[in-house]
Amino acid sequence: MCKFIGAQAQVDISKHGGRNPLVDMADSIDILGGKTAEERELDAVRGPKVADHWQDDPRLAPVPADPAAGVEASNGAGSYEALLSAFGGPPPVAGRG
Repeated sequence: MCKFIGAQAQVDISKHGGRNPLVDMADSIDILGGKTAEERELDAVRGPKVADHWQDDPRLAPVPADPAAGVEASNGAGSYEALLSAFGGPPPVAGRG
């Protein structure tokens, strides 16, 4: 059905290499949930799935700071600090020299 509708659309195929892009997209649909060649190629680039959510990513391993035990947070020099260093460091705090 999608292929029929795409074929009826008024598409200038001379601008698309002699092909109707709507028909090509309809051809890529798989009602059984299989992956297209493009999706398989992207999966090869992405690699294996690590986690469903970024919070569950074991590579992050968040460690809270514990000053009493001398433990620093896992992102002691994290993205906020990197952003500040791009602008010359943190802003001066009133009352501190």
